[in-house]
Amino acid sequence: MHPVWPERARFLKFVVVGLLLAGVAVGTAGCTDGPVPSAGVWEIGDVDTLAASTASRDSVLALLGRMQRTALDSAFARLDAYGVTRRVRTEQLDTTGAVTAARTHTLRYAPGAETGRLQRADSTGTFQRGGVLSGISPQPTRRARPANLATQALADQPAYLAPRTQEAYRYALRPGSLPGGTPVLVVEAKARAHGRGAEQGIRYARLTLDRASLQLVGLTVFRNSRILLFQEQSRVTLRLRPVSAGPGPPVWLPRRTRVRARVDVPLRASRQFRTVSVYSEYEAQDAPS
Repeated sequence: MHPVWPERARFLKFVVVGLLLAGVAVGTAGCTDGPVPSAGVWEIGDVDTLAASTASRDSVLALLGRMQRTALDSAFARLDAYGVTRRVRTEQLDTTGAVTAARTHTLRYAPGAETGRLQRADSTGTFQRGGVLSGISPQPTRRARPANLATQALADQPAYLAPRTQEAYRYALRPGSLPGGTPVLVVEAKARAHGRGAEQGIRYARLTLDRASLQLVGLTVFRNSRILLFQEQSRVTLRLRPVSAGPGPPVWLPRRTRVRARVDVPLRASRQFRTVSVYSEYEAQDAPS
């Protein structure tokens, strides 16, 4: 069963808003790290390690049942309590995957709800403006505070987590670690090629869980689905890191977000984009005296 219309429409809006937040108005949009495969669907490639897993299906599903989502669900909402530097790079690509325009902004956000202070801006090429998707969301300013991408990228119960649709997926489990050495467990879910698996809009998901708390601290989702006249192919990655920026235990805050997307519309050339945000230099808000 395909995801219901509200969820799919919400994700298309998320993809478009992600680019708008970088200061780019889009028409028909999307992105890739290279030439688009002739079959029209991105290959999972080196992230597909299901064959290397030795964990049983039941053990993986049991782990997913114990997974905690508080860290991911609250990571972006917590940003107002911290000063943070955010570097955003957005690239527009042609149908071969070549970059035709790029824009990079470095912003510093003080604790609170104020917009960011632009520290540096660079750009090359010319972004195409207008188009059928440009009215989906009003365009924020380039200095706007980061959107809560977690609520858009992870539905309350996506198909790979819902018991009624888990038979449509194959699962794998392996150990790993974050760049700072924090031990994690990596769960992968890949839609089957036949039966109900062929109907799933989410083709692949990789979930990174903190081994000690089972908090979800990383997520990558590949999506390929049709929304009325739109054929949408996307890859979204959200990564958190533990931050000790004041008294108390470390908290999980955004480290990197990445969106690659392509939306095809009949009678129009595909336009593609990728955008990456990196968060650094966290500083906790001073407690009131």
